[in-house]
Amino acid sequence: MKVATNSEIDEAVEFVSEPPRTESRLIVDRAGDIVDVMLRLPDIVEQRVAHRFLDGEPPTPRRILRFDFHEGQLSIFPQLTLETDKLYRQKYRRLKEIVVDLDKDHERPEEHFAVMGLLESLPSGLMRDPEWGFGFVREMKPLVHAIEHIQGVTRFVIGEIENTRVERDTFYMGEGEYSILRTGMNRIARRAQQQSLTDRSILAHNASIHVAQPDKFPLKERPYEPGMIYRLLGGTQASSVTLKGKDRAGLLAAFANNASAIARRDPKEFVQLQKDIELVSLDQLIADFELRLRRNSAEAEWQRLLEINPFILSMLFGQPIIVIQAGASVGGQTVTGSGTKIADFLAKNPVSQNAALVELKTPKTPLLGQEYRKGVFGPSAPLMGSVIQLLDQRLKLTTNIMTTRYNNSENEQLSNLDVSAVECVVVAGTTPTEKDKRTSFELMRSQLKDARVITFDELLERLQLLRELISGERYESQIEEDDFYDVEAALGIASYASDADDERWDNEVGEEADDVQV
Repeated sequence: MKVATNSEIDEAVEFVSEPPRTESRLIVDRAGDIVDVMLRLPDIVEQRVAHRFLDGEPPTPRRILRFDFHEGQLSIFPQLTLETDKLYRQKYRRLKEIVVDLDKDHERPEEHFAVMGLLESLPSGLMRDPEWGFGFVREMKPLVHAIEHIQGVTRFVIGEIENTRVERDTFYMGEGEYSILRTGMNRIARRAQQQSLTDRSILAHNASIHVAQPDKFPLKERPYEPGMIYRLLGGTQASSVTLKGKDRAGLLAAFANNASAIARRDPKEFVQLQKDIELVSLDQLIADFELRLRRNSAEAEWQRLLEINPFILSMLFGQPIIVIQAGASVGGQTVTGSGTKIADFLAKNPVSQNAALVELKTPKTPLLGQEYRKGVFGPSAPLMGSVIQLLDQRLKLTTNIMTTRYNNSENEQLSNLDVSAVECVVVAGTTPTEKDKRTSFELMRSQLKDARVITFDELLERLQLLRELISGERYESQIEEDDFYDVEAALGIASYASDADDERWDNEVGEEADDVQV
């Protein structure tokens, strides 16, 4: 057991020579119009800090208040009052001093209670209890964090005739501006408390009575409040916010439900929103189309793209088109069932009700065969086989239309379908780059009487032209040359080996296609 030395005993006696303080006290030191105040916490607190953190040395109290009656200012030096080695140290990281106006004619304080009386007139939002070390209340702490973002600022002054500004090491704010800020902070804090209570009530409901009796107590969600979306999207910064997942879906659903009201009340903004959405959607579609074209994606991928964006078919026909069925049976079976002849797309003009058939191949599908004579090329077997296959589907559709309508009586789109002049379009390949081949291709397709052939790059050009008409600007590809090698990562597309198209061709039209001639 260690025995204390005489000097240690003397120091201990000196440390507790005065009657022990059981409450926090403000020690006043007056010099004319200047009154400095020092905070002393109860002796037991200082002793615990000394022995736990400071090797027995008592913590050093510091000035916490200064009343300057000559200048009419009260300076507050916020301090930490927790039982740590930082007792009586500066409370905030950079902010050292808070200054407020002081009545010059007020009686100079001489002791603790007189000081406490003066502190009753502190602006709302500032602590009045010395045991907390003064400074801002918790709700106002974000103000401190904001001010400390300005390098070199260590003082904050609230004055009746001040305006918000920064000069050297001091941030100034007028009393009126501060009052508005404090009121807003309090309102936000109350709203957060109410929202917390609402969320906890919803959680309690969903985790208890909803689980026990879901039919009687359905699942609850937080109710909508006016201004909620505006705040969540960042207010005036909403245009730069990128939504994700359920947020996008929820916003789209809300917009769809409120579209009519928005159009009536904010027609200008509604039209601009429509235009922006159309441009963004079209840009994404063009980029998707361009990537697939460079990738030589399989037929299934192209069919999926057109199913999601059926208006592309209108680009093929130059007139309004609605899709009745993708992968439609046209041989008298149900329109969605397996059967005789399957068309990639069965569509119609919604005005004239005239039917249309689309046969979809891939950008890799060859358009021309071997050179027949110098500079003259005949059509490829896959292309002509696709044309004949499409014409055969048209024949089956026209001859079996009554049976098809009967078997699909529930399909309103088929009830008035007109098959007297069925339009047929084959989408295949890409435009030849060599002049002789391009000439042969144009000569060949211009002579096809009942079916038109459109290449994938021509369809892309039509989409780009539509974009130009909407925006007034020529579309410029944003895709780098190497981007299409990572198309799956860019767009989440599952691409297949394009060689599978040739295998599918063999399965569909058979070897007799090799004998087809024009």
